[in-house]
Amino acid sequence: MTASERARVLDERLRKGYETFDGFILSEREKAQNESNAAGSAQPGADGGGGGGSAQSQPQTMQEVAGDPSGVTGAPPSSSVGRQSAETFPAPDDIPSGRDDDVVARQLREAAMSEPDPELREALWDEYRNYTGISGGADQ
Repeated sequence: MTASERARVLDERLRKGYETFDGFILSEREKAQNESNAAGSAQPGADGGGGGGSAQSQPQTMQEVAGDPSGVTGAPPSSSVGRQSAETFPAPDDIPSGRDDDVVARQLREAAMSEPDPELREALWDEYRNYTGISGGADQ
């Protein structure tokens, strides 16, 4: 397989990964909104709680979900990519914490951290670097 053909295959897998994570983010956002709406209507604020305190009604970031799969009530869609959600891989040394990542950067980060194939994982990190404007790469 030529380098160009490999790149096309990896690009297609990356596109499918984007679709998977887009679906996951949308479903988590909807779930968080529904929980927030239910908590708001169930607790009018006059019952002495003063601030709720239910950690379950707070939306989780993708990093929190990936870092603690045991806290997830529903599994992310695994149809097209077929990865195991419990396994994560650390970010390369040149990648910052990601605290200020937008949705797309967060999706790229999570896709890379959960990608078991080293070549595809590095391609995802390269996409993250390009998207966020980080120059250079660990191996390239």
